[in-house]
Amino acid sequence: MHKFDNNWLSLREKIDISSRNQKAIDKINNYFKKYKSINIMDLGCGTGSNYRYLTKRIKSKQNWLMTDISLESINHFKKNLKVKAATNIISFKKINVIEDIEKINFNNFDIVTGSAFLDIMPRKWFKDFCKLNTSTNTIYFSINYDGFFKFTPKHKDDELVLKFFNKDQKSDKGIGLRAVGQDCTNIINTVFSKTHKTYVFNSNWMVENNKAFQEIFINFCENVILKNKLDLSDWIKFRRDHIANNKSKMLLRNKDFLALKI
Repeated sequence: MHKFDNNWLSLREKIDISSRNQKAIDKINNYFKKYKSINIMDLGCGTGSNYRYLTKRIKSKQNWLMTDISLESINHFKKNLKVKAATNIISFKKINVIEDIEKINFNNFDIVTGSAFLDIMPRKWFKDFCKLNTSTNTIYFSINYDGFFKFTPKHKDDELVLKFFNKDQKSDKGIGLRAVGQDCTNIINTVFSKTHKTYVFNSNWMVENNKAFQEIFINFCENVILKNKLDLSDWIKFRRDHIANNKSKMLLRNKDFLALKI
């Protein structure tokens, strides 16, 4: 299964935090306002950005189980962990969220959450995950890519790059099955709308003064370009020159998904 580089995860954390939609958090707090404590499972916890965001904003007392396929990420998380006052218990478990999905007991958790990975999951996973969480109070997935990004200033090849980037998003991400890519929010919203009240909120990246972030994203685009043997060297140079000269802005559309058991 695809593993995210820890440096990339750390670099994007501030941007993710500023992008998440507060309306989802307000609804979560309202839902659990009478609970003395809640149990939370974080799927694909990575280096802990989802925990660091939510534990400061969820008002109820919290017990967390962190899961990830990468021991490296889990160990990085542990090393830098600072327990918040609102948290009672934090435990860790190495889990392959695709291969081990049927082995995971979600019944003891009030919130099952994750961030920025739904787009790499295969379509079948969503049905399996929903089947195992029909009674879960809250499902919350943030920063789900929705199929559009743009840089400013414009370049004549922008649409072509976006087309091939989105095509690549639906390729196999190392799990033996095609990913759903930018359709992820629509898919999870459809499967959970049968058992929960669902919400979709905007959580777009707006990036202007972060050179390193934009450069890494251009590297992602370049890999797609090379994979498809496209001659877009002018686009790559144009983008890197504008980033280097602080003349580049980037918008990438994401969605936050929330499902509440009614």
